[in-house]
Amino acid sequence: MVKNYFKTTLRHLWRNRMFTLLNIFGLAIGISACWVIYRIVDHEFSYDADLPNSERIYKVISAFSRDGKESRMGGVSAPLYQGIEDEITGVEQVVPAFRQWAYRVEIKRESQPLFVKEEPDGIVATTSSYFEMLPYRWLAGDKHTAMDAPESVVLTESRASLYFPTSEPEAVLHKTITYYGRDTVTRTVTGIVADYDTPSEFTGQEFVVLPRVAYETYVWTNTNGTDRLYLQFGQGVNVDTKLREINALDARHWTALAKEQESQGANNMPTRGRTYELLPIRDVHFSTDVAEFGVTKTSRSVMYGLVSIGAFLLILACINYVNMSVAQLPHRGKEIGVRKTLGGGSWQLIGQFLSETLLTTLVAAVLAFGLGRMAFWLLADIIPQGVTPDGNLMTLLAFLLGVAVLVTLLAGLYPGWLITKVRTAQVFKSFFTISAPKSGLNLQKVLIVFQFTIALVFIISTIIVGTQLRYTLKADMGFNKDATILVNVPWKYLSDTRYQDKQFTLLNEIRTLPGVEKVAMGTAPLSSGYSSSPFGYTPAEKDPIEITGFKKSIDTAYLGLYELELLAGRNIHASDTISEFLINEAAAKALGFATPEDAIGQVIGQRGNSMHPIAGVVKDFNTQDFYTAITPTILYMERPGLSSFNIKLDSHDPRKWQATTKAIGEKWAQFYPAEAYQYRFYDETLESLYNQERQVGKLINLATGVTIFISCLGLFGLATLTAFQRTKEIGIRKVLGATVSGIVGLLSKDFVKLVLIATLVASPIAWWAMNNWLEDFVYRIAIQWWMFAAAGFAAVMIALLTVSWQAIRAAIANPVDSLRDE
Repeated sequence: MVKNYFKTTLRHLWRNRMFTLLNIFGLAIGISACWVIYRIVDHEFSYDADLPNSERIYKVISAFSRDGKESRMGGVSAPLYQGIEDEITGVEQVVPAFRQWAYRVEIKRESQPLFVKEEPDGIVATTSSYFEMLPYRWLAGDKHTAMDAPESVVLTESRASLYFPTSEPEAVLHKTITYYGRDTVTRTVTGIVADYDTPSEFTGQEFVVLPRVAYETYVWTNTNGTDRLYLQFGQGVNVDTKLREINALDARHWTALAKEQESQGANNMPTRGRTYELLPIRDVHFSTDVAEFGVTKTSRSVMYGLVSIGAFLLILACINYVNMSVAQLPHRGKEIGVRKTLGGGSWQLIGQFLSETLLTTLVAAVLAFGLGRMAFWLLADIIPQGVTPDGNLMTLLAFLLGVAVLVTLLAGLYPGWLITKVRTAQVFKSFFTISAPKSGLNLQKVLIVFQFTIALVFIISTIIVGTQLRYTLKADMGFNKDATILVNVPWKYLSDTRYQDKQFTLLNEIRTLPGVEKVAMGTAPLSSGYSSSPFGYTPAEKDPIEITGFKKSIDTAYLGLYELELLAGRNIHASDTISEFLINEAAAKALGFATPEDAIGQVIGQRGNSMHPIAGVVKDFNTQDFYTAITPTILYMERPGLSSFNIKLDSHDPRKWQATTKAIGEKWAQFYPAEAYQYRFYDETLESLYNQERQVGKLINLATGVTIFISCLGLFGLATLTAFQRTKEIGIRKVLGATVSGIVGLLSKDFVKLVLIATLVASPIAWWAMNNWLEDFVYRIAIQWWMFAAAGFAAVMIALLTVSWQAIRAAIANPVDSLRDE
């Protein structure tokens, strides 16, 4: 019987090659999309999933509340780990992981040239507790003693292979590495560990000893985003209780600092605007609201959204298969009638159809494997690093077989059940019907409406996301970014006495180049990085006011280059050290000034630093992306802090820009190493701030294309069935004088109605989803009616193009063929 099923299935699929190919391709697209999404989601949820005792490991993060705004940062105060070790019980492992910088490492190799590595990454200062908490496999050295000596270093296997390519792990022990940074330190290799290749936020490559030092009290009030701290609590420890103890420990040091400053006669007392929170290690990868530098994160809601997209695409593919299969039933009427006449039971007929579905799905699964690899190539800039197209072979086979069985049941049962409802006697009278035809056709229409509803949600989302992204790049940001390039002096040269103050000589040289309109030094107005500090102001006979302000170091040409508007006062004067401030409108309001003019001459200052007058007030400009409102910003001049060139090119002749940038590079090479010259147009830098949004847009565009394609396949199937069922009606209409255009319109209008219904259903869903997405933007577009109208019009045009082939084919058919009796 199985052999008979197989032979019959092959004959049927070959006889209906066009429908078979459409079904296979539709299912393959749905299955491949599910596989790609599964690989991404599985990768993201595997971050630190296999970490031993992960349910008892937490990351300490800093929470800030100031000026009515709340934020969180992944770093802590450097002394905190020592305080917890000394005063908090119930903590099994206190694991600091402080990122370290070095601009160069040097290694002397026997009978080989000196090895030099510029700006190595992945250097972490920690203690032996790091290796107690993380399950590193030691290839050489002893984890219990490797971090005992203060100038020890432990390398990962890949880093050891880079530094000592011809040596085995045991042979690397006791070799030395010289690090050049703020200090020059020669360290001895005391251990080699296997690469920690599981997805994790622990990405260190070189581990140096974090010395235990006596910190001054004020250091407790600092927060460094790269000083990270992890705690592993003991069994049964109440984490909430320990968090309260940690915050009480921190608060005591803030109080101690306030008393110290009060005894010294300080007026501006520090107020504790930071508390600590504990984040479970399994949640760290999804903590997108926690600001951290160089840490890969993702949104858990985005992952759930991807799962929903994958499920929808698979359901759409199944719906498409159902519609295409039902469309073929009239052509199989006699086959079904003969089978039933010869004694074929309902389950035999259903089994036959399920075998056809299973074979089609298995072929589609094989094709999906190839499409999935193609998708990984096309979406390389969206798919997270570390996600592979294949994964484990058994996982791949289990996924494909599981999906094949699921699709077979979802897509095959309903058409199989319809086969059993065919009335044999009427089939042989050339009158094909299925029991309750109206309900069957209505179900198909419902499925088509569902398909186009999903497609329209994606179309509307594509329009809104694209419009918002264009708005973020074209809107007035409060400064002129056009024809501006940025060139940064690497920090390693700033700390090198050989290059001291050379940026200022280079600045004057660049000003003389043809094609350069203006040049200034300072931090770009809007950037992803920022530095902020508390600034205080004491009004006459009033309580002191303290605000948190973004700090930007600039020179006297900065305002003119970016065309920042002065509302009151004047520009700052040239100065080697901070002597006066410019503030923006937001800072003036936060400090309590009624008008910009009232701020001029008033004295403000950073906590712990000297006070200086306000020289001018500039009009507000965006300092962060459009997710963030304009915040108080303080501009000042301090020569040692100026390391970024802002160069405005001749905007009248862009053809000369290449020659100008080359000339700038030649000047650069006279002062700094030529290979360190890198420039980037500022508008490109601003665009890079919205990479994630562009990736979301690209993903939505892809999902839109797939859903439209699959929906059109289902619509094509329904059009085929409708044309077949109305063959005699069309023949009669043509005999009575109906035109081809009239018949095409008759057949098409029902499908247009379905698309219009889908538009009505999709519009509120898309509005709700996109309105929630736009809420994250402080500066956002308004959702307008034309976006829904444009999506509906596009869907109608797509539907008409899809059904037109079948409609025209039916309209031009010879009525003699459709009306004759067989």
